[in-house]
Amino acid sequence: MTLKEINFKKCYDSDEDNILNEFYIPALSNSIKYHRLAGFFSSSVLALAARGIAQFIENGGHMELIASARLTKEDVEAITQAYKDPEKAVEDAILRDLVNFEEEFIRDHVRALGWMVANNRLDIKIAVVRDEDGLPLDEVSINNRGIFHQKRGILEDEEENRISFSGSDNESASAWQDHIEEFKVFRGWNEYEAEYLQADLTRFEKFWNGLARRTEVMEVPEAVERKLIEIAPKDIRELDLKKWTRKEVIGVRGRRKLELWPIQNEAVKKWFENGNKGIFEMATATGKTYAALGCLKKMLDKEEKLVTIIATPWTHLSEQWRDKINELGITTQILVADSSNPNWKNELTDFIFDVRNEIIENLVALTTHDTLHTGDFIDIINRSDAKLFLIVDEVHGVGSPKRRAGLVEEYDFRLGLSATPERWFDEEGTEKIFEFFGGTVFNFPLKEAIRMVNPAIGKTYLCSYDYKPYFVEMSEEELERYEKETRKIARAYYQAKDDEEKERKFHEFLSIRRKRIIKNADGKWRAFIQILDEIEDLSNCLVFCTPQQIDRVQNILNARDVIQHKFTQDEGTSPSEEYGGISQREFLLQKFVKGTYQVLVAMKCLDQGVDIPPAEKAIILASTGNPRQYIQRRGRVLRHSPGKEKATIYDIIVVPNLSGADPDFLELERKIVKKEFKRYKEFAEVANNALECLERIERIERDYGLI
Repeated sequence: MTLKEINFKKCYDSDEDNILNEFYIPALSNSIKYHRLAGFFSSSVLALAARGIAQFIENGGHMELIASARLTKEDVEAITQAYKDPEKAVEDAILRDLVNFEEEFIRDHVRALGWMVANNRLDIKIAVVRDEDGLPLDEVSINNRGIFHQKRGILEDEEENRISFSGSDNESASAWQDHIEEFKVFRGWNEYEAEYLQADLTRFEKFWNGLARRTEVMEVPEAVERKLIEIAPKDIRELDLKKWTRKEVIGVRGRRKLELWPIQNEAVKKWFENGNKGIFEMATATGKTYAALGCLKKMLDKEEKLVTIIATPWTHLSEQWRDKINELGITTQILVADSSNPNWKNELTDFIFDVRNEIIENLVALTTHDTLHTGDFIDIINRSDAKLFLIVDEVHGVGSPKRRAGLVEEYDFRLGLSATPERWFDEEGTEKIFEFFGGTVFNFPLKEAIRMVNPAIGKTYLCSYDYKPYFVEMSEEELERYEKETRKIARAYYQAKDDEEKERKFHEFLSIRRKRIIKNADGKWRAFIQILDEIEDLSNCLVFCTPQQIDRVQNILNARDVIQHKFTQDEGTSPSEEYGGISQREFLLQKFVKGTYQVLVAMKCLDQGVDIPPAEKAIILASTGNPRQYIQRRGRVLRHSPGKEKATIYDIIVVPNLSGADPDFLELERKIVKKEFKRYKEFAEVANNALECLERIERIERDYGLI
């Protein structure tokens, strides 16, 4: 959401308005720049200036703050008599006021600003007001003369939309809870308000650049900066700033209420009707997460004590779940219990103890598929005397023999989520998943999601897409190697004793030959370059490839001056100071969403669950025949996003040349092509240009004797 999409009032008054929830949170949550002219420098002024700043921090936002030094008469006298250096007097005055941390609200928000200073997200300057003779004024004199009482703030979003707010409020160190505010809001896109916004911005810039008459603006003293950094947390998430608004967050303008779409309400209803068990088989990006949180919210209202386990394939997906739980105002204790948290075992044990002893009523533990099945995790969870609720995102991932160990009978309530819950070439694993979770209770396929209008937003559930397949053949050298491999495996295929063994040999045939030859065919690179030539703007583009292709893809993009980054298993999943207290993967996704990176070059870890609505173009340079992978990859670009009318999927397809093929394995070749075309047809059938694509594929099928 942009600032332009928020319905700001022209004037706010705390006697009538909930200014925090109606102005600060929606404004800051959708901004990346914040210029603030505050009152006297103090702990509470810093805290007040930071209200509602949690999402701004997550956005990677940068803040500039100017506050006035609170000098006493003694300070001014010492400066006047040359007993004290002015900068030292200012430093001492600020440090004197930077001590009131008794209130938790003040402590948390000042620490948050300290974290921003430490991570180069906040620049602070100090204003020293002087009289006609150039001498500093003390606090009382400033108040009496009404100087530097005006509060101003200018906010800017990613699209450079701006708003400003200004009023006569003087942020003081007293009674922040009873704080009275009144200010006007000016919108830069409104021609009648733009000049007032420009005046606010000009005034701020005049102070910031030291051009204001009778006001000296200096850099914040080093000792003050050190103090702020000293009290800052290493990880911004330690503070959980959203707790200060969580009780009021449902219904906040600019934030989403937990009002489910019709299909999500239907899914929740079906799950409860099935005895609190079941699988939501919903197309990627149609809101499985929110439907699951709808189930969670109802269970929290229903159960006195509840421990909920949410298992995801990757740690960065756990972070997305935590953000959504907080965003929707669901009140619960949340713990990350996986390898990204070295102390998760002790923390989980402590929280389970707290639930048992009724210190807390409920807990949500966010973990991964790999941790869910471990003996330590199961042992700790089983110590709980509360009802246990298991939610597994991308539920197909827990069907392997090793991971199935985590599907223990102790879970009272069970919910699985996936666009494709069936496991590829694993009937036993699929059967175990469906048996444990109670089968599919709600199904919403992609075909319906693209065509059915969601009454809540007035659009289809997913955006439509154009499909552009590029068919390329292998070179003579590649064909020679291809046929050599084929002869080896074809013998084993035809010598197989039964259909089951033949299917296994066929799968072996696909994996070996496609990986070695087809995935790296030279024709793919010519098609890739052709696609890049045809795309005018590569922004918001994903490229899916293999590990062997990634360096070459990046080199080609670099040669075109395309700003890109790889998104692979090598990028970190643990919070890091280097990335502002978030993981490297979260950092990369934020940069892509903001447009800093035009392209993400991705492998498997971008296939599942990652929420990147602005992505509108996908180039599939390589993909397996696994339906789950190509369905997930298609889903990455089908979410609605402001300014996004449709998506485009470029699919590079290598087909063998069957002219003159050895009759001994011609049948096998046709089987491969037919299997591949099943995927291409699925992509084509629901595309905007379905007729064109299907006609083209039909011509190729005729050439291969498949119809």
